[in-house]
Amino acid sequence: MTTILIFRCGERRCALDRAAVSEVAPLPELSRPPGTPASLEGFLNLGGDVLGVVDAAALFGVERDPGIDPIYRHLVVLAEGEDPFCLLVDRVEDVRRVDMSALMPAATGHSLNDCVIGQLEIDGQVVHMLAANRILLAAEAARIRSLREAEQARIDAMVAP
Repeated sequence: MTTILIFRCGERRCALDRAAVSEVAPLPELSRPPGTPASLEGFLNLGGDVLGVVDAAALFGVERDPGIDPIYRHLVVLAEGEDPFCLLVDRVEDVRRVDMSALMPAATGHSLNDCVIGQLEIDGQVVHMLAANRILLAAEAARIRSLREAEQARIDAMVAP
């Protein structure tokens, strides 16, 4: 049994292994410096540490759920990897224990960077299981890292004596 976090991204229901998630937070005000790519919603200052906030709908090329007011979207703070980041989702729906033997594996090449590892059926609906470490391409992660470092330096300079 594995604990997963289920969230909505447009019309799609997706899930991540709960171990890959540091926390879930309401959407705060973000900084968005010039030159920020479209899929990068901005940066979150989380206790002095800057994290990039990636818009899941823009990244996956899906329409946002028009029934959800943008100010009520959620941030999923990912804990994996050397460059942690946040995923901006329409709504976090549930945390659930599931039997991963029910996962129908996705074919290789089915999704960009093979980030969709399979599908589960939960409450009669398909849920796409994602691999947190494959959500971003290496080039995307490098670009976000570079922008995040610049934003971190800007914030550090504001609090320096």
